[in-house]
Amino acid sequence: MGKVKGLRGLLPALAALCLLSVGCGTQQSADLFTVKRSGKIPGANLTLLVNDSGTVVCNGGTPQPLTSELLLDARDIARQLAADSSKPIAGDPPINWIYRYQVQLGAGKLDWIDGSLGLPESYLKLSQFTRKVAKGPCHLVR
Repeated sequence: MGKVKGLRGLLPALAALCLLSVGCGTQQSADLFTVKRSGKIPGANLTLLVNDSGTVVCNGGTPQPLTSELLLDARDIARQLAADSSKPIAGDPPINWIYRYQVQLGAGKLDWIDGSLGLPESYLKLSQFTRKVAKGPCHLVR
């Protein structure tokens, strides 16, 4: 009986130690990318932190869930952006631009203005993704 009682006293301590360690075998998901959108119109400024666990943080708020479709899109966009990150953008930015995008991902930083000539397809997909997430999980106007 004495040994069982002693083990019962150890269980809460072991559980607490487990929680304080590296999550008892659980691993935090990696961030796919951070996109900062700025612009010349009201509501243009936005920061999204997209995590591979299926969440997005909008403007530093609390994590919001992404739909399965948006998560798959984000993963695909992250892969494409990494592949396209070394491609040059042709020409000067357009005079009548509205949005500027700055993206941080594992492959480095990307920076472009919408409407620039020669944008890779992945840049355009990220622009569309940003708008969908802003209006969807972030509950914003733009």
